[in-house]
Amino acid sequence: MKQSEAMTARNAIDCGPATFVVQARLARVRGQNLLFSPSQQAIFAVNDTAADIWRSLEEGMPPQAISVEIARGGVDSREANQHVETALRDWQRLNLVRPRAAASPSSAQVSQVIAIAGLFIRILYPATCAFPAIRIFRHIEVRRETADILLRVVQHRERIHLFRDDEWVLSCSPDELPVMLKGQLLTEVLDYGAYELAVHAAAVLRNERIVLLCGNPGAGKTTLTMALVHAGFGFASDDVTLLDSSGRGVGLPFAPAVKAGAWPLLAEYCPDLDAVPVSRRPDRRRVRFAMPSEFVPLPPFPVPIACVVLLRRGRDLKAGLEPVEPAGALRGLLNGAFSPGRELSSAAFDVLTQVIESAETYRLTYSRLDDAVELIASACQ
Repeated sequence: MKQSEAMTARNAIDCGPATFVVQARLARVRGQNLLFSPSQQAIFAVNDTAADIWRSLEEGMPPQAISVEIARGGVDSREANQHVETALRDWQRLNLVRPRAAASPSSAQVSQVIAIAGLFIRILYPATCAFPAIRIFRHIEVRRETADILLRVVQHRERIHLFRDDEWVLSCSPDELPVMLKGQLLTEVLDYGAYELAVHAAAVLRNERIVLLCGNPGAGKTTLTMALVHAGFGFASDDVTLLDSSGRGVGLPFAPAVKAGAWPLLAEYCPDLDAVPVSRRPDRRRVRFAMPSEFVPLPPFPVPIACVVLLRRGRDLKAGLEPVEPAGALRGLLNGAFSPGRELSSAAFDVLTQVIESAETYRLTYSRLDDAVELIASACQ
């Protein structure tokens, strides 16, 4: 190969030596190349060129060396570069390969320590992709030198990779990073296990007691939470609330991810929402993170549950707030509930019965946010 061609190959995909780690197995079955991902329990078919690239990655060859090797076989150097770039891009997107973690932080990194449910987590971002993710967690940021967990964000060309204590966790596109980080932080809290039960419920605060808002996806937990905060309720959680062994609540006050369909509904309550950068979920749906301007940190101790409200939203539904019998309220809280060790234990059930015994339980039907806010505010006087 000419020297200029070799330089072109190196410059096009220079990622350093032994940059990637493979996370699948390659096999050839009846003439077809198959990649098996144990973590995803999935199989992907690849052509012969891609199979050769994969075998080179398994041997520890850096991408530029693989490109040069392909070009030596008679392929145009630019085409060889394209083959390697395309394969790496697709395999990163499918989580079949990942980069190695950076050996140590660089001067171009931004550090953020957040406090959530008794955990202190440090996030290291490359300066080039710290925004908007760093802004989304600013309200739970603390000044602290030490942390329980280190999450490191690493950018490799078009992909972002997240490492936990230098162990690879996940890969995403840059616009998915805020959503993926929020999900990982929730995972850290749930794995930490400093709770008896996690319920799939938003939570707002009134008179130093928590109001739980329960409902299936699409029931309007996030939009109703934001409307209630605008009406003077405190913000505790938009999606998951922890319960301790006495049935008291601990909110997880992550910034709510508002889906695109709800942006017009929240224009009155969050006038700056249109200025917030758009992020995407793994399903590519658009969200904006809306942090209530009136956010006040919760007390540093569990708070009693005042009310459990089961949500039922629909077009043209007549607004109403009716009492719910214990069995119905328990079913609502159990929907999506999570306990340390994954299995809902007898102790977790006891916690739920304590909550239902001491709290008011209602079913809210509504179509207009204003009606829902008025009914809940009246019930929580």
